[in-house]
Amino acid sequence: MRKIVFIHPQGQNWLAGQEDLTRIANVMPPHGLMMLSALLSRHGFENAIVDCYAHPQGLGDVVNRVLSLHPDAVGFSTTTSGFPAGYRIADALKNIRPDLPVIFGGVHPTSIWERILKGYPCVDMIVVGEGEATILELAQHDFRPTDGIRGLAYRDPAGEIRFTGERELIRDLDVLPYPAYDKLAGFPKAYPLPIFNYPRSPATTFITSRGCPYACSYCDRSVFKSTFRFHSAAYLLDHLAYLKKAYGIRHVNIYDDNFLLLRRRVEEFCGLKLSRGLRMTFNCIGRADRLDRDLLKLMRKAGCWMINIGVESGDEAVISPHRSHSDLDRIREVVAWIREAGIRAKGLFMLGIPGETEASAAATLAFAVENRFDDANLTKFTPFPGAPVYASIGRFGEFTEDWEKMNCIEFVFIPAGFTKERLERLYVQFYRTFYGRPAMLGAYGAMLWKSPESWGRLLKNLPKFLAARAAFDQA
Repeated sequence: MRKIVFIHPQGQNWLAGQEDLTRIANVMPPHGLMMLSALLSRHGFENAIVDCYAHPQGLGDVVNRVLSLHPDAVGFSTTTSGFPAGYRIADALKNIRPDLPVIFGGVHPTSIWERILKGYPCVDMIVVGEGEATILELAQHDFRPTDGIRGLAYRDPAGEIRFTGERELIRDLDVLPYPAYDKLAGFPKAYPLPIFNYPRSPATTFITSRGCPYACSYCDRSVFKSTFRFHSAAYLLDHLAYLKKAYGIRHVNIYDDNFLLLRRRVEEFCGLKLSRGLRMTFNCIGRADRLDRDLLKLMRKAGCWMINIGVESGDEAVISPHRSHSDLDRIREVVAWIREAGIRAKGLFMLGIPGETEASAAATLAFAVENRFDDANLTKFTPFPGAPVYASIGRFGEFTEDWEKMNCIEFVFIPAGFTKERLERLYVQFYRTFYGRPAMLGAYGAMLWKSPESWGRLLKNLPKFLAARAAFDQA
């Protein structure tokens, strides 16, 4: 029976020259690889996961670790910023074992598979799109590509690039096993959620659906398309009960693109969770147009601790061309309802969107402050290869396509009328203003009771956070 080793590359997830604090503040399990691993294990194929992000090592150590597992193939799942690190590992492995099949998948390889196969010779094949069924058939064919395996791009013996066609998406997600948590070294302790974003631990990330029907210009839908497929409420509650029993999980961060899309599904999830008496809290991400007072009351009763609301910009004219059904007035109303229900509200914002102006940047900061969000995240706009805006991004400003820096914490796109230096100052100003208010300082003092472990993690790593703050203040 053939064996595959899955590799989650570290990538460049922090500013160059500074310590990567993301592994202190937030480490997300590689769910895509965990699902592939679980499915292969169900069918009797031996496999392992080497997570370089949760357990960073030098290139030589990673290569030695992978080779010590004696793989018959290696598989990488990469984002845009993670691809260069993944390719360096693949290149090093090929130097030692030239015949080792190297498979790449994930959102970045899927979106530009032909470009990668032409320019990166150590990549033998790419799983295009949803990966479970394709990787299983590859395993059944000893990890050798054939035209009969749908969803696969590869080079044939003559060096010609071939694509076997898109594979049909999995309609019933309940047929899939739970992710292979057991393949992650140190789970769940090695995978902390963002500080002050959970009340108690152990905690982990939780996925309940795939895809999103909206068509926002900055979102890459190349893997799961615009469909919306989801696990049943019964499956989810069984999954949560398993996490609680096996790993003591007390809180989950539901990381779906839009957990709140179908009201009936959310109601069923909350009702079943209450009827089963499963004492776990949860966060989720969603759009304001899917929430109302009655649903929020039910969610709070079922253990909802925080809701992340996508806002992106406080200027309707700037965000409307990019975001489906943007309505800032509705968001204002719903944020008030969320807080009224006793749930924390976190605003998700962007800076540097095509069409951004000084006035729109100021409006975004004002929106975050005036609507009393409990927390906020400001992303540096990044045009990813699979996003609709990518093809025309040059019309809106200056774009430097450096994949390693395309991690949403570097400005690789500079809108017309701005300089990178000015954007950096506005970025710093947003966080200084938002978190520097007396009301926010008092709110985080209350976290001694609401999220005590977060304070412990902050104090434990205080010198590193202070060093990062000093570098931040100099920006």
